[in-house]
Amino acid sequence: MGTTITNGVFKQETTGTLMKKGFIALQETYTVKEALSRLRQNVRDKTNIHYLYIVSTDSRLMGVLSIRELLGATDNDLIKNIMVKEITSFPTDLDQEEAVHIFRDKDLVSIPVINNREQIIGVIHVEDILDVMQQEADEDIGKLSASGKEIDFQTSPFIAAARRLPWLILLLFIGLISGGIIERFEATLEAVVALAFFMPMIAGMTGNTGTQSLAVVVRGLVSEDLNFSKTLKLLFRELIVGVIIGITCAIVIAIIAFVWRGSLTLGLVVGSSLLATLIIGTLAGTIIPLILYKFKTDPAVASGPLITTINDILSLLIYFGIATMFISKLM
Repeated sequence: MGTTITNGVFKQETTGTLMKKGFIALQETYTVKEALSRLRQNVRDKTNIHYLYIVSTDSRLMGVLSIRELLGATDNDLIKNIMVKEITSFPTDLDQEEAVHIFRDKDLVSIPVINNREQIIGVIHVEDILDVMQQEADEDIGKLSASGKEIDFQTSPFIAAARRLPWLILLLFIGLISGGIIERFEATLEAVVALAFFMPMIAGMTGNTGTQSLAVVVRGLVSEDLNFSKTLKLLFRELIVGVIIGITCAIVIAIIAFVWRGSLTLGLVVGSSLLATLIIGTLAGTIIPLILYKFKTDPAVASGPLITTINDILSLLIYFGIATMFISKLM
């Protein structure tokens, strides 16, 4: 028999708009010989035919059969006796991100889409899912930059500015906290002017490592179904990454500070501050998107600039705190 196609308008970014209509459906009453004959008649204008979908006389989806299984059966076998009856299928209104997770969990190359009468009306292939994953990743990267997916080449400058301003105004006020921290430790800065030279580097490195971790986590959440065990493993891995990066960078900057100023204490202050802030920055960039994910909020909204600003505050507190502890030796 031919395919049953139902025309309709489906909501964007759902399985209804994602499905393709090039599939082969066979009656469950067919023998293998009849099924092979029907397959030869219909396969020429089809692509990506991995499975044959078995339907009842009223076109309801009853089972699925791979071409390999069909070729391995004898001519007189009935299709209904060799088909797989446990079928994974999609409704037409399933969000495409949910479809991505199901494809990953079931490890299938194609999944049928059915209407409310359980009739097959289309098929989604793994190639289509890869396109969705790429699309979702692009959207998340846009959110990471605090610009959003709704800004493209055709967006007017006024609309683009209006969509970016809320984030930037928020970050502007948060950034004032950094100024307050510097003012609080003004005496320390005046006593050891060399501390000011390393201040932008400390803050910048902390923000950078936090944004890197954030990007890794957001990208992973697109393709991973996190549970408690995976979350702990991710946190532990990022902690180790932060320690390795922190120790390496701390040693390098401590040597530079010692050679430049001839002060071992300054090298230790700058190096230990960088070590602590890089570890904290890495963990912050990991934990914040995971918390948002836990509360059913898109983790990509925890944008890179927000993570950078928060890490700026933490890094300055740590840097000047350690420097104040050793102020007498620095002078």
